[in-house]
Amino acid sequence: MFDVFRSRDKAVRAFLVFLLGLVALSMVTYLIPNSGTTGTTGGDETVVAQIGSDKITSQEVAQTISRMTSSRQLPADLLAIYAPQVIQQMINERVLAWKAADMGMKVSSDDAENSIIDSIPATYVKDGKVDSATLAAVLQQQGTTLAQLKADTARELLMNRLEEIIAGGVVVSNQEVEKEYRQRNDKVKILYTVLASANFQKEGEPTDAEIQTTYNENKQSFQVPDKRSLSVVVLDPAKIGAGIQVTDAALHSEYNNRQAEFQTPERVQARHILLKSDATNDATVKTKAEALLKQIQGGGDFAKLAKEKSEDTGSAVNGGELGFLVKGQTVPEFDKAVFTMKVGETSGLIKTTYGYHIIQVEAHEQARLQPFEEVKAQLTADYQKRASSKLMQDLADKAVAGLRQDPTHPEKTAEAVGGALLHVDNANDALPGIGIAKDLPSAVATLKKGEVTLGPVVIGDGRALIAVVTDLVPAHQGTLDEVKADVKNKATENKLQKIVAEKATELATRTQAMGGDLEKAAKSMGLTVKTSSDVTRQDAIESVGTASSVPDIFTKAVGAIVGPTGVSGGKMVAKIVSQTPADPNGVVAQRQKIQDDLHQAKTRERATFFSNGLRESLKASGKLKVNQDVIDRIIAGYRTKT
Repeated sequence: MFDVFRSRDKAVRAFLVFLLGLVALSMVTYLIPNSGTTGTTGGDETVVAQIGSDKITSQEVAQTISRMTSSRQLPADLLAIYAPQVIQQMINERVLAWKAADMGMKVSSDDAENSIIDSIPATYVKDGKVDSATLAAVLQQQGTTLAQLKADTARELLMNRLEEIIAGGVVVSNQEVEKEYRQRNDKVKILYTVLASANFQKEGEPTDAEIQTTYNENKQSFQVPDKRSLSVVVLDPAKIGAGIQVTDAALHSEYNNRQAEFQTPERVQARHILLKSDATNDATVKTKAEALLKQIQGGGDFAKLAKEKSEDTGSAVNGGELGFLVKGQTVPEFDKAVFTMKVGETSGLIKTTYGYHIIQVEAHEQARLQPFEEVKAQLTADYQKRASSKLMQDLADKAVAGLRQDPTHPEKTAEAVGGALLHVDNANDALPGIGIAKDLPSAVATLKKGEVTLGPVVIGDGRALIAVVTDLVPAHQGTLDEVKADVKNKATENKLQKIVAEKATELATRTQAMGGDLEKAAKSMGLTVKTSSDVTRQDAIESVGTASSVPDIFTKAVGAIVGPTGVSGGKMVAKIVSQTPADPNGVVAQRQKIQDDLHQAKTRERATFFSNGLRESLKASGKLKVNQDVIDRIIAGYRTKT
């Protein structure tokens, strides 16, 4: 609907995703302008990494991950896996931006502002400037500032300019294209057996001694994440809004100020039948339309005939019903006819660019001002919405201030704002009467004992949560009792891997001993053999994955035994049945696509190589400092119990 994503800059795109989300915010978000804003009371300024004078703080990391989680760019239950990648990406971007600046590249304040404005829907821009109220609301909800947005955008512009230079000079030769063509189009067929770990679960059950050994050998990997106990003040908009009263005098005043909104134009309710035509069939279609018109004039059921005959699929299912139309909504010929017809009248044939229409008018309303009583309910709802929004915001701000002032007595704050008070031993646990609040753990991930969320965290039903950390147990190496479930899983995994590896090796050995007869060897061990279709490297093999995950089947000779090879969930042993080389004549049709793909891949490879080399160089010179212990603590904070 909005053709606005003209800028390629990630900082701007992130801003726009949020901005466009603002258009579709629910009633809940309207009631609480700060909904979803999270963070620490003063901001955790612990430095994660420093490039020159530019610092990445724990607060920036937490805010970035929180925004990506809220916009569903990251799965909330896998943050411990994705957080390291996000942090490394943030460092890489700063490193590239630093290098671009070091090379003399510059981005002016105007460049950054223009990049932002160029990427915002026109409805939010007035005279070349972003609507200040909208921008302020968006930035507030993002937990950031205009200065920070401009800085992020400038950095992204710098990085993009450097990446364009890095990509320059990438060349793809004809030999590379032809080699890639063969790689993509060579085919192979195999006999194979997959020994899946899932089939040996009973044998893989670890003993107590094996569990203890696994724990002793891997103690450092069994970490218990930070555990934050919380007191949570809950504000319910339904309860808070219920007490808001509105007088008729206030509603009449609003009605008078908003009368333009309640002016309804002249409109007609109609239904129609359309038979589509063009220059090739106009005469034939007209004849059919005339016959259909006679049938209607003879008493035929218009709605029934519309369902059966009309070629306007959108309205045909509803008996040709179009609902109310205003002037200018339809093509001129249709518009003129429908607004001059009487109620209950059926038109003759109306010719438009679409074909032949037959129209029936069901109602005709003149332009009018909706009376007060007719819109009173809407006025009341709008008034209560605004009043609720202000009251909810005031109470949320009051709750934040109260908890900060006296974090040890949250019950006093809850009573002062008319909210409920809940306690939870772990931020990842379900809240009594609410369940899992998915955004709450990330909102408190960097908070210390006694600290409060920066603003309310809104849950699906509209309630707002303001939390204070009442206790903090730091991440630590777990005892066997604390992490026994994880240790058992690890012990089971190790044992199953050993069992599967031994059986796969036995199968390969038997196959060789039986003259390469895989089917006979598998049968002797009670295993099943499957046959693949002719597959390319990109094609999937059942229970294996893509054929490219087993590269030996494309390089070894027909009849060769391949494996044991690791595949998803187990090991595979295979026999090559046939190989079909790519048709050399097909390269012409695929050349451009392959060349483009290779160019992109080589560009990415060059950029990664450059970025990695630059990081190491800056580390060696002391210009880049990465605090791995801080990163480890952040990641530990995102781990959840299994």
